[in-house]
Order: sequence, then structure tokens, then C-alpha cells
Amino acid sequence: MRTRGLGIIGTMNIAELLSRNPNPNEVALIDCSKTPASELSASQITRQMLIFAEWLRQAGFEAGSRVGLLAGNLGEYFTVMFGAPAAGMVFVPLNTRLPEETLKYIAKDADIKMLFCDDDHANFVSDIPTMTIGSKEWIDLMGGSPAESLAQVDPHDVAVQIYTSGSTGRPKGVLLSHENITFTVLEYGSTLPGEVMLVSAPLYHKNASMSSKLAFASGGKVVLLPQFSASAYLDAITSYGVTMCSGVPTMYALITAELHNSSEERDLSSVERVFIGSAPLTEALFDDIQDLFPTAFVTNGYGTTEAVLEFGPHPEGLERPKISLGYEHPDVELKLVDPISGAEGASGELWVKSKGVMLGYHGLPEVNAERLTDGWYHTGDLMKRDSDGWYFFVGRVDDMFVCAGENIYPDAVEQMLERHVEIHQAVVVPVADELKGQLPAAFIRCEADSVLSEAEVKDFALKNGPAYAHPRYVWFVDEIPLASTAKINRSALMRKAANLVNSNGGNS
Repeated sequence: MRTRGLGIIGTMNIAELLSRNPNPNEVALIDCSKTPASELSASQITRQMLIFAEWLRQAGFEAGSRVGLLAGNLGEYFTVMFGAPAAGMVFVPLNTRLPEETLKYIAKDADIKMLFCDDDHANFVSDIPTMTIGSKEWIDLMGGSPAESLAQVDPHDVAVQIYTSGSTGRPKGVLLSHENITFTVLEYGSTLPGEVMLVSAPLYHKNASMSSKLAFASGGKVVLLPQFSASAYLDAITSYGVTMCSGVPTMYALITAELHNSSEERDLSSVERVFIGSAPLTEALFDDIQDLFPTAFVTNGYGTTEAVLEFGPHPEGLERPKISLGYEHPDVELKLVDPISGAEGASGELWVKSKGVMLGYHGLPEVNAERLTDGWYHTGDLMKRDSDGWYFFVGRVDDMFVCAGENIYPDAVEQMLERHVEIHQAVVVPVADELKGQLPAAFIRCEADSVLSEAEVKDFALKNGPAYAHPRYVWFVDEIPLASTAKINRSALMRKAANLVNSNGGNS
């Protein structure tokens, strides 16, 4: 489906997305980081953005300069997020959960010229000029005059340099152009007019920042929480009549647990859409979420930092299978490539080509050569496509491991285990084995009051999946550890599994 305005994307500065809002003087942001919550219209956010952009220009920063932000969720985040590109500069969001050493690496790698931070990070030690949001300097800055116009940009100029989590090495700076972002927002935004969007994931994460841009550009409203908590999330839905929720699977797992353990009545009937992304979704969790929001359209979304828009509805109007990611979007090219043979087929690594694909990784020509081929981005995600054209996530190329010559995809084993009525969540990781190379091990989070045993888990796996994939070790845990992006921290669980095996032969 073609959307309004795509013909002018080539000249759009991403800051212009705010001007696309058809209701510029109505409330566009409810900032719950303030007490009481503050409200701003799109025109007010635009004015603050232009004041910030003019200050950057007057301060002498050149076009293309990197402007960093180290802060939690607060309304001023959008001032910097939109203000730097409005001045023709590049916005660099920093992950507040990273250790200081990694933050310093990113600041140096990006060559950040000016860093803005919140009170919690005002003591960040750096030789970069720094300003704290809310300080006297900031108040003086925001008392200035707004820029008269946005910087003119080329569609391929870098707008945002966002760093990956670095789970497999140093964080990599993903270069997103003005065209990458405006293409994605306008394509998605045309289908989401007037939504009240609840955002609680960190704004340095693409899921949250993109959700906010979608709402602002389409006449919707963002309800911004300072951080995620299940109770605050549910309270916000009730208080503000939220119509669309966006988050990662682990967030919704915590929400369902909160509701099951709480006697408080909450009205969730306003929710019409639930968008789940950034990590694999299981059918069990899908069903839990659908039970929470029985009249809502629950969508298993997909998008990488390097490319967002891949999937859409079926052109023939077919109902989407529960955990399908969708059908190939008409303005995107997709193919599945065998990571070993390079042959195309109905299963393999997803490659994507579109206006939403990144320009590349900052300063990493060898990695760019590996991950980009003639405009095709190699996602590293293994998928399959059924006979109707629906795509399904299988696992990560990097997560796959080999047991006695058999390829094991942890996500597939986890989905199988989570079909057990007493298993709320399962995470499968490899442990070293002298005979078979690697063996699957499972961390299991059970439903309340479960008395499930290790033997029962193994027996269920043997009856419902290939024998080579059944977990040889099973450990029951109260919580699954999360990484800084709210995804499962597989690296931490792999280390824990290795320690358990080495210390006591795998007995928990």
C-alpha cells in the first residue's frame, strides 16, 4: 500500500516528521517522567526542537557533527532526538545501561562533539563538552530563539548513529539516513492514525524511538513512562486510554505475571493494537497477551536496528498465523538465503533490500562487505516461508549450534518446550561436550505452583521434538536475566550453564 508523501521523502529532514502531524496543537506527548505528568503538543515539541537546533548552529558545530544523548526516558529526549538532525547534525543515543568504559568507547568511535545527559548521568567522566538537561545552562539554552528553518539535507545524509548492543563484540555504529527513517515512519504511520501509544522501553532503543516517531507523524499521542514496570504500564493504560502498546516479549511476560498476582482491577479495554517486537515471540505468550487484550489486534513484529520495515499484511486478506512476522511488504524486497550454500529457497537467512536499510556501519568497511551485498542487508536471522507467503522466525545464525552433527536452533526448541502447560518461559543454550561437541541445556521458568521435574521436561522434549534437540541439562529459575535492551541475556546464561556443568555435573 502506497502512503501519503512518499514522493517527497528524498528531500525530507527527519525533523519534518513533526510537521506531518495533522493535529499540531493537540496534546502529542504525556511525559510521565515529570510529577505531575506534563503535556506538550506537536507544535510545542517543534518549537523546542528548533530552539535546540539554533543553539547548536550558534555554538559553531558543523553539519554532520555528532551530538550525543545519555539519558533515561524524559520529554527532553525528543528535543535532542529531533533537534540535532534539524540542524543538519547527527543524533547519537547512548545506552544508559552500558558500563562507563563502553560508553567512552562509543563517544570516541562516534567522535561526539557535544554530549547532553540527565541528572542520573551528570557525573559521566569525559573530555567531551557536556550539558545536563534541566541545569541553568539548559534553561538558558531553551530560552533562546528558534531556527527559522530546518537544515536542507540530502536523503542519504546520516541522521542517526545508533549503536548495537555489542553482544558479540564491540558495539557497532549503525548509520541511518534521513531517507531510511522517513520511509519507514511514513509507511507504518499511514496505518496508525490517531493512536495513543504507550512507550516504556528505553528511547535509546529503536523500538521505542520508532514508536514515538510513528505517533508524532500520524496525529497520535505518546504516553512516555520513565522506565518499564508492569504495574506502571497497566496503570498508564487505564489512566490515559492507551490504544496501542509496543514492547518486547519479556515485558509482556512480566505484565501477565503482574495481573495474575494482583487483585487490583484494571480497565484494559481501550487497547486496540499490541505490537511485539525486538525478540522472538512464542505461541504461549501470544495467547497470554491475547487473553489480556481480547479485542486487540496482536502483532508479532520484526525489525532490526539496521533495517526496520520488512513485513505487512497478506495482499489477499488472509488471516495472519499467530506468530508469523507477516507477508513481504510491497515496497520491500526479501529473500531467504542458505548461509552455507548461498542458495535461495523457502528457508534460510533473511536478506532485505529497501529504502529503510542502513547506509552501513560506521568505520567498519570489512563488516559492511560481509553484511551488505548490492544493497541487500544480511540480517543474521534464520526464517522460513510457508506456502501462503507468511514468514516465521527460526533463530539466529549466530545462536545455532551443532550437537553430534545436527543443527540445533534454540528458538525452535524453546517454542516446543513452552507448549507444556507448566512452562512459562524456556531458554536453551549450548554447553560444551567432548563427545558430541555441544549439548542443549534449558533454563526453565515455571508457572506458579508448578511441581514440574527435570525428568518430566526431558520426557516432554523427547515426545515433542527430535531426540538430538532435547535438553540434557535442565535448571529451574525464578527469573530469566535480561540484557540492556530487555532481550534475554543469552551470554550470561551460557556462562551460568558452563559453571553449573563444571561445578556439579549440571545439577542445580
